[in-house]
Amino acid sequence: MDNAVDRHVFYISDGTAITAEVLGHAVMSQFPVTISSITLPFVENESRARAVKDQIDAIYHQTGVRPLVFYSIVLPEIRAIILQS
Repeated sequence: MDNAVDRHVFYISDGTAITAEVLGHAVMSQFPVTISSITLPFVENESRARAVKDQIDAIYHQTGVRPLVFYSIVLPEIRAIILQS
């Protein structure tokens, strides 16, 4: 078996991202896939959220596979931007 990445996974939060990481790791451990994980804490404003959305979209356009996104974001306007990715 090669070491190719099967899925890209983002853990995003308006705090430390620990909750998103713990949840995501628990879910991903159930599947026999190789992942590349990206943790993005402190996504606290719309500008940062748009930059994160662009990063998610860039991975999708590079790979043709939608990344998995686990998030813990309180503010609905920030969450809405991430959900557009």
